[in-house]
Amino acid sequence: MAERTVRGLADASNDEFDIVRNEAIDEGWLFFYDSKEFAETGNYSSRLAGNGPIFVDRSGAVKALRSAIPWQVAIRGS
Repeated sequence: MAERTVRGLADASNDEFDIVRNEAIDEGWLFFYDSKEFAETGNYSSRLAGNGPIFVDRSGAVKALRSAIPWQVAIRGS
C-alpha cells in the first residue's frame, strides 16, 4: 500500500522515489521515502524537500503525512 502511494507521488512529479526507512509503531506503520537518486548515492543535493512519511494505520488506511509537523503529532489527526 505504501509503495503504491509513493509510486503515485513519484509519477505525479515525474520522478522516481524509494522507501528509505520504515518503522512499526503502535498505531500502524510509517514509511519514509526520498528520491531514488538519494537512496542510491547518498547525494544530499538529490534529497526531496517537504515529503512527510506515509502512514498506514492498523485498519489499512493510508495517509501521506505533512512534513511541517512531527509525525507523532500528524498521526493524531489521521
